[in-house]
Amino acid sequence: MVEPASVFAPPDGIWRVGRGDAPHLPRRPADGTAGDNRFDSQDGTFNVLYFATTLDGCFGETLARFRPAPHLRTLLQADWRTNGFMEVGAIPADWRFHRTAVRVVEAQAPLPFLDIDAVETLQFLRYELALGLGSLGVHDLDTSVVRGGDRRITRLISSWTYNATDPETGESSYAGIRYASRLNSQWECWAVFDRVPLLPLEFIPITPDMPSLRTIAQLFDLRVH
Repeated sequence: MVEPASVFAPPDGIWRVGRGDAPHLPRRPADGTAGDNRFDSQDGTFNVLYFATTLDGCFGETLARFRPAPHLRTLLQADWRTNGFMEVGAIPADWRFHRTAVRVVEAQAPLPFLDIDAVETLQFLRYELALGLGSLGVHDLDTSVVRGGDRRITRLISSWTYNATDPETGESSYAGIRYASRLNSQWECWAVFDRVPLLPLEFIPITPDMPSLRTIAQLFDLRVH
């Protein structure tokens, strides 16, 4: 059977935009509470931090939830202005104040990431996770499924990846999962498991004039405060 594909993170680091002054550190213990994100643990036994190769990718993934629904913008914009509410599609300054951009590398000898978009990986997991996928009503695994809205599937894959070990050494096989953003296939993203020690290379405050923030705000028709 074909083996799953893996890749290493870029040697000059990957980026994260997150809460607080040290967004490269897990914010909560793995306490058995399942997370809400794409590759979070099914049962809360481990944490996952989300990164991207570029700041464009970070802001694209992070700010997508601020995108205004076109029909709501048309219906509400005038009324909200009249009543002094923040306009539809606005990013409040408070959002920026509570977040930092950080670039990191793995602090120890780097582990590879499972390349979830590679056909070899999908073909391998079709068989390796056949029973689990079948119980979720998934009888074939391809990119459309991995990028779909059913996070039970991606969390199943994440749990398998987290628990995968080298049969000879017993050491963990992967630092996490490399995946393409569902919003833009050119945004390369990285789900990093909490057991991987990270070395921060630089911290950047989030300011309205950041080129990547401005690029994504313009793309998504957002206004940065």
